[in-house]
Amino acid sequence: MRFRTPYGILLLALLALLSWQLSRRPLETGQSTVGPPDMRLNYALYDFNGRLLDERGSVKLNISSPVLRNDAETGTGTLDSPEIRIQQENDRWYITAESAIISPDREIVTLSGDVNLSRLNELTDETLEITTSDVVLNVTPRTAMTDADVSLLQLDDRVDAVGMKLDMINKRYELLDEVRAHYETR
Repeated sequence: MRFRTPYGILLLALLALLSWQLSRRPLETGQSTVGPPDMRLNYALYDFNGRLLDERGSVKLNISSPVLRNDAETGTGTLDSPEIRIQQENDRWYITAESAIISPDREIVTLSGDVNLSRLNELTDETLEITTSDVVLNVTPRTAMTDADVSLLQLDDRVDAVGMKLDMINKRYELLDEVRAHYETR
């Protein structure tokens, strides 16, 4: 019995040395047993508030939503009930929709369902209300387009059409088809 303990300690030391050598062998030959981790994640953010910035660091737009989902495979974001605010000189735009998809480059926001676009001029308090559906918003040029029915309300005047192109920077819109107008006289 006296010889068993030293032999056990020696055997244990040899096993530890052999385990250490076997664990180091792939690293020394440049082989890796485990690949690098995949940093792409699918995730959901609740009570999301975000800002898209331009190259100078100025805010392009503010966006909020009860839920933002990110799809790692496509790089797109999906929003439930988004609210978008865009400041363009003295005009403040408020945009709401039932849902939205943000492109991977964050330059195109596809608004789906009922979409409301509202412009308030902060100097004159003049408003423009646009009601439509399925709008494609281009973030940097600040343009929007739809092929759906559109209603524009400004003061007491109303214009209905099918399809619209909107330029927020130049304060212009083009109605594409079947334009009908109702003007109030004062």
